[in-house]
Amino acid sequence: MEKFEKKIIKDNVLTEVYCNKCGKLIYNEETNSKVDYINITKEWGYFSNKDMQVHSFDLCEKCYDSLIATFKHEPTKIKK
Repeated sequence: MEKFEKKIIKDNVLTEVYCNKCGKLIYNEETNSKVDYINITKEWGYFSNKDMQVHSFDLCEKCYDSLIATFKHEPTKIKK
């Protein structure tokens, strides 16, 4: 879950990010403490029960690993 606040520059500035699954603080603008995480955003279409909805969530690495461990097929991985 990304938290935004309006700043003097009159733009939305990312101030905090929390893992939607475990609630862990992933990023804090003030302390600049952060760990890597995944943000997933999906705009649902006509062939779903969520047509015209946009869903977004963030997962810390631990929760991501826990989630993909339940997959029948692993995600595609490419070494950079």
